[in-house]
Amino acid sequence: MDQAVNSIEAPKPYISPKARRRQIWLFVHRWLGIILLIPMAVLGVTGSAQVWPEETEALLNSQREVAATADPAAITVEHVANAREALADYGPINRIQMGGVGEPIVVSTAGYADPPFGIGAPGGMTRQAWVDPETAEVIDSADSAGGFMWYMHFIHGLFLIPGIGRQIVGIMGLFLTISGVTGLVVFWPGVKRFVAALKWQKRDGKMLNIHRQSGVIFSIVLIIEAITGAWISFPTFFAALVEPGVEQPQRGRRGFGPQGTPMEAEDAAWIIALDMARQAYNGRPTAISAATEESGAWSVSLAGENANATASIPVGEGEVSVQEVPAFSGPPPAQTRATAVAIWMRQAHYATIGGIVWEVLVFLSGIVMTFLAVSGIYVWGKRELFDKRKARS
Repeated sequence: MDQAVNSIEAPKPYISPKARRRQIWLFVHRWLGIILLIPMAVLGVTGSAQVWPEETEALLNSQREVAATADPAAITVEHVANAREALADYGPINRIQMGGVGEPIVVSTAGYADPPFGIGAPGGMTRQAWVDPETAEVIDSADSAGGFMWYMHFIHGLFLIPGIGRQIVGIMGLFLTISGVTGLVVFWPGVKRFVAALKWQKRDGKMLNIHRQSGVIFSIVLIIEAITGAWISFPTFFAALVEPGVEQPQRGRRGFGPQGTPMEAEDAAWIIALDMARQAYNGRPTAISAATEESGAWSVSLAGENANATASIPVGEGEVSVQEVPAFSGPPPAQTRATAVAIWMRQAHYATIGGIVWEVLVFLSGIVMTFLAVSGIYVWGKRELFDKRKARS
């Protein structure tokens, strides 16, 4: 009789439909975290590093700092000669960039080698020299690819995988969106209990407490970053959802210099071309590209008061031509609804809108995402180990 009683299984505890749904969300959230551990950590760190790219670059390369009064537009033959000498082993000068007051002159060669992993600008990897506008001294020299920020950008955008890397990152963005939403469903306490839910729970342990708190606080930011990242990776697909039948325009690649074979030129020829461009258009020169055998003309970019211009100066005989376009402080006005949304997505993802508050949130969200990936695995592994030990005892 006792044996019959003991053989009867105890009834399973009742689980409400709401609790069952929560278990499913938790299961999806946990396994996405396990699968995406490394991608989440990598995307988080590299994303945070790019919130302030110019400031980070300046911090890592303090040797490129020049006096606040240094004017790169006051370039002379001496500047060109010193840069050419520093870059002699890498080929002829192809482009000279002149930023604002307080910035160095940046001189680049044509592409001389394949960039790391085959990823980079058209024409290959160039060599760059930074020249002090006041002293004409070459203060630094480096490749255009392979530096710290180069790796941060292309790991975050391509996982260093040419061809399909952007699509892989986009898929990761979609999965991260699901992970963020499921985590929000599991841990979101509701508006009324939001503050109370952030209190320290003794039964959860330190790591789970911090995991839950940071996840709840940054969940919205993380979801926005994941969605915008996926959009950037699949612009045509998402543009069709916003505005069917309208083709998403391709973003132009700027600042890589002329494509072609640079023509041999004396150092003084660069300054002569600049002076001719100044005479043809009243503006501040920002860059000059060497004449190529294909174009047969120098190209000088100038910034005017309300417009920008590109002056074309033929080698030898010929008339200088100027093409002027209106100046914009930000991206040009969107022509379609899909383009407008795409611009907003990029600005939100790279924290170029929203001011310092959004910049800080995006920066912290990258660190938090890395922490959430590691802490989630830690909490899950620790609990699994505890359950196995308990089952043996």
